Amino acid sequence: MRSARAISFWAILGVVVSSPFAIRSAAAQDTADLSAQALLARVGRTYAQCKSYQDTGVVRIVYLEPGGRRIEERPFKTAFMRPDRFRFEYQETGILGTKRRYIVWRLGSHVQTWWDVKPGIEKAASLSSALSGATGVSGGSAHAIPALLLPGEVEGRRLTDMTEVRRIADAEVGGVGCFCVEGKYANLPRTVCIDRTMFLVRRIEFQTTFPRFRTQETTTYEPLINEPVAQEVLEFDPPAEK
Repeated sequence: MRSARAISFWAILGVVVSSPFAIRSAAAQDTADLSAQALLARVGRTYAQCKSYQDTGVVRIVYLEPGGRRIEERPFKTAFMRPDRFRFEYQETGILGTKRRYIVWRLGSHVQTWWDVKPGIEKAASLSSALSGATGVSGGSAHAIPALLLPGEVEGRRLTDMTEVRRIADAEVGGVGCFCVEGKYANLPRTVCIDRTMFLVRRIEFQTTFPRFRTQETTTYEPLINEPVAQEVLEFDPPAEK
């Protein structure tokens, strides 16, 4: 009898001890089995429902031309806090080493931009229109994540609208394990790598072919979600006019 009780005790203890691991394992398996469409839907909900978001990243464009190749890098950073605080900035280094900055800022109903190509603070009618002006020159980084954070406010196509999506091999981005999906965005093939734990975008890749050259473009993100955002990170801070 004592032996049976001992066996029963250790069996119960084994279930209690192992159950958290079993639960985590089952949860991990559930997410690993998600379809490409389900992953993108999860990404959309994560951004649309978060309380705050910050990132730093870089758009890296490789130009493959008949005479060789050249590389451009456009670093950027985003800070966002619901309901109405937002700041985006991208930088670009010119051929002669000069740096350019573009800032988009919002506090409540006040939206302002600053771009040193056209010095001076400008007021925008909406955050969507302000980001639209920065999208092309920033390599798309002014639109991709803000459109997910504010899907009812920032107009235009979103990553979650990709078509013909499918899962491809998982990858690591900056040491972080990611699910990867491939599909069409604006009718062009695109690959998106998604953080397995946080369901945030870590990398976007695509190629474009032009008549005389082609480009390989990679945007990488280091995101932070639902953490306090320092007030100074959200400040509108263009350089003082001379």
